[in-house]
Amino acid sequence: MRKLVWGNQDTIRPLSFNALNAKLTKRVERLAEPKKLSKLHIPNRPEYHNSWGRGSIIWELPTKSFFSYPSPRIESLAEPKQLQEEYLQKRPYSSPEWHVKDPSVTPEASVRIVQLSVAKSTHPDFVAPKQVETQITPAALHAHPSLRVISLSEPKVKTETLYFERGRNDLPIRPVSTAAMTAQPSPRTLFLAKAKSVHSDYLPVRPVQQPVSRAALKYVPSPRIEVLSTPSARTPLTVNAINLDAFKVKDAAKVAVCSPRIVKLAEPIKR
Repeated sequence: MRKLVWGNQDTIRPLSFNALNAKLTKRVERLAEPKKLSKLHIPNRPEYHNSWGRGSIIWELPTKSFFSYPSPRIESLAEPKQLQEEYLQKRPYSSPEWHVKDPSVTPEASVRIVQLSVAKSTHPDFVAPKQVETQITPAALHAHPSLRVISLSEPKVKTETLYFERGRNDLPIRPVSTAAMTAQPSPRTLFLAKAKSVHSDYLPVRPVQQPVSRAALKYVPSPRIEVLSTPSARTPLTVNAINLDAFKVKDAAKVAVCSPRIVKLAEPIKR
């Protein structure tokens, strides 16, 4: 089989000698001609900025098209589709409300429908909302406050503000009195001011990289440790190594009787 190399000019399937020397018929030459452009084709249509490099789909209409009248054929095609007579007979009303027959307007409800139509009752433990405990009398609603009450309701005007001008200021936001600056703390305050100490059994975090002693590097394991460090040798699971009697139950185990202790331990835990 011939090997195909991509990128050459050879055809995928080799052409026969007769196909290379064949003469074209008039029908094939006619079909091989390119399609002619329409008379309405515009070779260089304007490209707009929002068209992403493509020609605009908005065509420039000539002035005569704005003053032309549609033909009778176009007017007939522009009319909406008429409803069929069968549809109007089945549904005589244009409203979405369908006509209901007289027997279905006054039917006799069954026992099940009457049972389902009963409103849901409240729970027996339902508690209604409580009334307002504080009842305001009409005299209090129409009362006029005295001058003293008005003066007490006004907000307190502070002479000193809690804000400072822009810039660095080492003064505290609230002024500290001289007595507070020269006060001596009590023993209780000094005891509470001490930082919480670490527990006596606290061990600091060990470093991730711990130094290994020289004796551990030169340690020689004993024969017993070498025997224990050897992995257990297991036979490969081949067809010959599979034991078909691995799950065989002995005859003595089939007729064994459990002791009272085992029966007691086999009972599930009561929760």
